[in-house]
Amino acid sequence: MKRTAFLTLVFLTALFIGSAEAFAFECSDPVQTDSGLIRGLEEAGSSACVWKGIPFAAAPVGDLRWAAPHPAPAWSGVRDADHWGDRCMQSGLMAIERTVSKEGMSEDCLYLNVWRPKKSGVFPVMVWVHGGGYYGGAGTTPWYWGDRLAEKGDLVVVTTNYRLNVFGFLAHPALAEEDPNDSTGGYATLDQVEALRWVHENIANFGGDPSNVTIFGESAGGWSICTLLATPLARDLFHRAILESGGCEQSRDLTEGYETAYKVAEAVGCQPNDVECMREVPAKKLLKKSVGGMGDFSYMPHHDGYVLKATPLQMIREGDYNKVPFMAGSNRDEFGKAMKLIPKYYYARPNKYEDKLIEEFGLSKKLARELVELYPLSEFDNRPVEAYGRMFGVDAALACPTYLGLLAASDQDNKTFYYRFEYDDFLYGKYMGAAHAMEIPFVFGNLDRAPADMLYKGDNLEKASALSEIMMGYWINFARTGDPNGEGLPQWPEFESDDQRIMILDNEVYPISSDMAERCEFWDENKGDVEDLRKALR
Repeated sequence: MKRTAFLTLVFLTALFIGSAEAFAFECSDPVQTDSGLIRGLEEAGSSACVWKGIPFAAAPVGDLRWAAPHPAPAWSGVRDADHWGDRCMQSGLMAIERTVSKEGMSEDCLYLNVWRPKKSGVFPVMVWVHGGGYYGGAGTTPWYWGDRLAEKGDLVVVTTNYRLNVFGFLAHPALAEEDPNDSTGGYATLDQVEALRWVHENIANFGGDPSNVTIFGESAGGWSICTLLATPLARDLFHRAILESGGCEQSRDLTEGYETAYKVAEAVGCQPNDVECMREVPAKKLLKKSVGGMGDFSYMPHHDGYVLKATPLQMIREGDYNKVPFMAGSNRDEFGKAMKLIPKYYYARPNKYEDKLIEEFGLSKKLARELVELYPLSEFDNRPVEAYGRMFGVDAALACPTYLGLLAASDQDNKTFYYRFEYDDFLYGKYMGAAHAMEIPFVFGNLDRAPADMLYKGDNLEKASALSEIMMGYWINFARTGDPNGEGLPQWPEFESDDQRIMILDNEVYPISSDMAERCEFWDENKGDVEDLRKALR
């Protein structure tokens, strides 16, 4: 080799090595955000970095209670992102869950968390919106931890908090008057939009690609995904959407919201129109005294003309939404098996199948007859409780609202994909079935983390892990390209309004023709009766 060629090779090698070292990524390297420098750490047991408890907005306390999120205050020096931020105010089982994640609870709760692979590169971004009925939950639950998804998919994964219950959804005319956009009752959605805006402006410094952001969420997080699809405030802040067991009709008009607000004011000892008095009520007292609880559905986004003009479903049907590739699905059993815990339904006799729909659920004879024909007992082992579970715990509650949202997007020539999660091969699976939220640890690869670790052990864990690998592959591919299909995965056909195909996710993974159209059309046409049924089931 000539001397000049040799020296050139040596120079190029040195340049490459020097560049690799210059662009090597260390979790402890300070990262710039709009508010200041932040330092992460390596996630234990993985090759991923994590930044915990990053404030994406100012604490919504004092005058900022029931106000749109304000920018997070700046800090000097380097902030250590080594512990979770507090979860938002909540009560019940969701609040108890924080003992697992080891975080606190307060109104100062607008924090997000970021995971990325411990290597150089620019990666697609996935932003998770947690569930909890709009009453509880947080982005810090162990089965939401994003290290394994980030590592397997070469992704940046973000989980976020948002205001809940009375703190996130109180609609009041006085609050609308003081807002520059005449907006009220959608503070949780505004928090979610603010988190997406933070991602858009900061995620490149964490290795994320702000031009390739996927939002995904389950239950109330799924409702939120559809709300984010509909609201014009999130336009251009995300590029794909995944809805898990949610729906597109969880919103209400301001008249209903105002009625709730007046009841809250009375409960905490304030005059109906005195929001300043309500702002002075301690957070714990407000939470305890506020109307509603899990399953009451008093708190949700409102049609205030700014966050939403109508229900997300109506906006999608009118083409007034953020048109991005859309993947959605539900679980086979959702809350259906829970009907067996109610004796009067568990012991219902076949010859009383239709009568009980009239007597217990308050349906007209006409609607009861339609339901009996749509849900023949022959499909449910001649057990009314199984049929009631499918009607009210699955189809009316989550499956059909999810299906109708995806169908509406498909009618708008969106690229759409639909799944049904049916896996129940786990401890207590005989009793729980493919229940609500059971797909989450499969998506994140967190079957051995709380609370899923109570159900998956030994052989159960090994079998479930095989499906988890497939599901993670689908979710990762969709985040990358807007299509879940990829090498080594069963082919997932696109869902089209005139060719409705559902991908079954179970021990075997395969597509089938949808069997949902007729039943979901019934629930769509009888929305008022669905609300009456919800009240009857509380």
